[in-house]
Amino acid sequence: MYLVVLIGVSLVQKQKIVGVGQPQCFDDMCFTGTGVEEVKGFLIHDERRLVRVTVRVTNRGRSGQSDGLMQAYLVDAQGRQWKESAGVNGVGLTTKVAGGGSVMSQPVFKVAGDATGLRLVLTHGWKQPGVLVIGDSDSLLHRKTVVELGR
Repeated sequence: MYLVVLIGVSLVQKQKIVGVGQPQCFDDMCFTGTGVEEVKGFLIHDERRLVRVTVRVTNRGRSGQSDGLMQAYLVDAQGRQWKESAGVNGVGLTTKVAGGGSVMSQPVFKVAGDATGLRLVLTHGWKQPGVLVIGDSDSLLHRKTVVELGR
C-alpha cells in the first residue's frame, strides 16, 4: 500500500523549480546554484559547448562532513541530459566542508550547441534511502527539483 501511495504522489506532484540563489538542503548540507557561464577557449569540434555552473556547498552542521552521494547533471528544454565532464572540474560537490563553512564548486558540462532552457539537477540518484520517501525529490518516479539557469 505504501508503494502505491508513493508512486501516486510522485506521478501527480508538480516539478519543483528553484531559481539561482535559492538553496536546496539535504540534511545539514545545502547546495545553491549561484551562476552559469559558457567556458570560452576550449576547442570542441563536434558542435558542443562547455558550460560551467557555480554551486555553493554549505555545511550547516557543527563538524566537517560531505554529501558523498551528490550528483549533478544538466537538462535542456528538449529533455536531453548531460553529466559532469570528467577532468575539468575543480572542487567537487562531494568535497568535505568544515562545520558552518562553505565552498564553491564549479562542475563543467559538455552540452549540445543547440541546447536552450538549461536546468541544473542536484540528486542523490538511486542508491540512497530517499528513493522510498513520499514527496522527496529523489523518490521513485518523482520529477526532480531543478535550478532554472536562464540559458
